Amino acid sequence: MKKTWLIPLLSATLILTTTLSVDAATKPTVITKYAKDKKSLKYPYVTKGPSTSVRNSINADLTAFSKFTYQNYLEVEAFEKEEKKSSFCKNNPSMCNFTYSTSYKVSGSHSSYLTFILSDYEYTGGAHGLGYKYGVNYSLKTGKEIPITSVLKTSTQQKKVEKYIYNKLKNNNDYFVDTLSDVDVSKNSEYLMMKDGIKVIFQSYEIAPYSTGQPEIYVPKSVYN
Repeated sequence: MKKTWLIPLLSATLILTTTLSVDAATKPTVITKYAKDKKSLKYPYVTKGPSTSVRNSINADLTAFSKFTYQNYLEVEAFEKEEKKSSFCKNNPSMCNFTYSTSYKVSGSHSSYLTFILSDYEYTGGAHGLGYKYGVNYSLKTGKEIPITSVLKTSTQQKKVEKYIYNKLKNNNDYFVDTLSDVDVSKNSEYLMMKDGIKVIFQSYEIAPYSTGQPEIYVPKSVYN
């Protein structure tokens, strides 16, 4: 498994079965599975399309994601149980009904890749919960995940993308982008593979208020190639 599933994750979209528009020889069929049969813990699973070895590689990574999310679920449940013993929770019970859920969406538009947004959301008290959005791009030839460093191979390319996003958003009052340093694109950035470029994913509060969610900013290939 290339990606390390470390950060808790939201998407309200439930996709039961999805077929991508790619070459007929590798067209994947994606179904929804549930971690440990928990209906709130959705994750995708490839059943048809690519070769068996490609499917096995992709599904092994997605299964690892499901195990990661189940552990998060157990931790949130244990935390809720302990917190409900506190005087605060006894006086404010509505703020102590903690939740953890996951979802996904088939995304991207490149025929050589299977691209997912994998998301989670947890509420453990306070004004609102918090989610995290992963962009996961698998090669349909090898089944391996393609990191952003395979697209933006140099710091120069990363800086070109940062400058493009800065210029695109700097005059938009919906974003917290006042200086170039407000936009950070690195080897750890989440992204989606598109036909003629990429979408860089920013998490809550990175470049916009919570109400904006987790923006996906499109960057044409011509910017960094």
